[in-house]
Amino acid sequence: MLKPYRTIQDVLVSPWAQQPRLVHVERTDRVLRSTKLENSIYQDLRSEDTAMDAVEQSAGKKLKSFPALSQDVFQSFYSLVPRHNEEGVLSVAARKFNAPILEHITQSEEYPTLKEVCEGRELPAYEAAAEFVSAASDELDELMRQLGGKKDAMSTLEKLEQAQEAAVQRLSGLLEQLDTSRPDDSQLNDGVVRAANEAESKQRQVEAVTRLIDNSTMQSKSAVDGIVHHALTAASQKAEEVQSIIGAWSDEPGNLQRTPANTELLERVRASEFLRDISRYLGRFREIFAQGKRNGYAYGRGEKYSLELGNDLSRALTSELAMLAAPETLPLFLRKYQRRQIKQYRRREPIYKGAGDMICCLDESGSTAGECAAWGKAVAMTLLEIAESGGRKFALIHFSGPGSVKVDLFLPKQTTVEDKLRAAETFLDGGTDFCTPLNEALWLMTEEAFENADVVFITDGECALPAEYISKLQKEQANRRFTITGILMDQGNEGMDFSLRDFCQNIYRTSELTGDTIVEKIITNRV
Repeated sequence: MLKPYRTIQDVLVSPWAQQPRLVHVERTDRVLRSTKLENSIYQDLRSEDTAMDAVEQSAGKKLKSFPALSQDVFQSFYSLVPRHNEEGVLSVAARKFNAPILEHITQSEEYPTLKEVCEGRELPAYEAAAEFVSAASDELDELMRQLGGKKDAMSTLEKLEQAQEAAVQRLSGLLEQLDTSRPDDSQLNDGVVRAANEAESKQRQVEAVTRLIDNSTMQSKSAVDGIVHHALTAASQKAEEVQSIIGAWSDEPGNLQRTPANTELLERVRASEFLRDISRYLGRFREIFAQGKRNGYAYGRGEKYSLELGNDLSRALTSELAMLAAPETLPLFLRKYQRRQIKQYRRREPIYKGAGDMICCLDESGSTAGECAAWGKAVAMTLLEIAESGGRKFALIHFSGPGSVKVDLFLPKQTTVEDKLRAAETFLDGGTDFCTPLNEALWLMTEEAFENADVVFITDGECALPAEYISKLQKEQANRRFTITGILMDQGNEGMDFSLRDFCQNIYRTSELTGDTIVEKIITNRV
């Protein structure tokens, strides 16, 4: 390469002589800035995470900035407003690898949803970040190839930038000497020219390798998007799992900080696939219950408290009825009426419940295995929380075939999370018999003083009850003044409810109502 500077005059009129004296900058691998508190939170979460230790140690051998990427990913999920370090203080690996990865994350379709779950919440944010980093480490070689261009391009760029900085430092020192030296100091003048040519050479090399890496980054956008999407999907699932488990089982469902109780709970539930399945429903049901309690305090029975869609003209909004007045809007009103899409006021339903303790008979026959079992168990656990909230005793009667029964008794203020988890994990399997759980319910009323009991009977099938047994049961209901609400899990397989009609005062069917709607009605009538 031709030397651009031949004389001292060439150097003195060049940009090198005009620029400020170079100040050494300490480089960082962190793309995002953290407060002392955020650093403390991350270090606390990160401590004793041996799995993350192994990931970072392995990946760090290939890319020194990888451990910093872990904290940056956490920061991007957790922080309300992530703040960036100036590009000038970033290391090569941070600029050319970490920063593009973070940009792919924040511009992805998954990011807003993930952010909503993780923002300000320690455990979901950390678990999601750890899952993302683990998935990214599995594809690290491919990511480095896509983002770094040719093999070792980033390490080459880092060495060139260090050499350039050293050359510029030498040139800067010589120019300072030139200010106080004799104009005819030929040795110093020659040194300045050589240093300027070296600095220029290193800068052009840096620019060439930088262009190579940047071109590779632009061309690889689609491939990197695919890898990041896969990792973000795994991260989202992990964050939602944490939120689901804590929300479902914790005594403080809103507390998503790292506590011994939450850590133990996550480990306990993750060890059971059935508990994880229940968690997906139970967390949502607890939210419905919490809302039901707020509405119960704020509104009286029969009062308007929200809007819904339907075709009850007595509750229709005035703006909807106004469509009847004009020929142009009348067809629209009729279509909405036929489709049950008229906006109408929702009123709180009258209470038919008993004031006493609660009993839940839960069908655990083999036919309920899977989603039905998880949903039914989540309903039972929600009923338990309702009972706890009201200081009422609660009994969960697990049943299947004749004589196959197990009773879990929960007394007010004496129930632990582990008690609930053990009850939730129980699954009897086998056939279906209604007499056995109903006899157990009557026994509880007699021997355990479940007076004026509120009984909920959950099943997916039908069982023929003898006429004499039905007559006896109806007499017991009249004498003891208790009601039975039946829930028939027949969605996708519309079953017969005739056997429930013989002893249930109210019946909900999943083939007619969504699971959430049934739970909402059950809760509304018991808050």
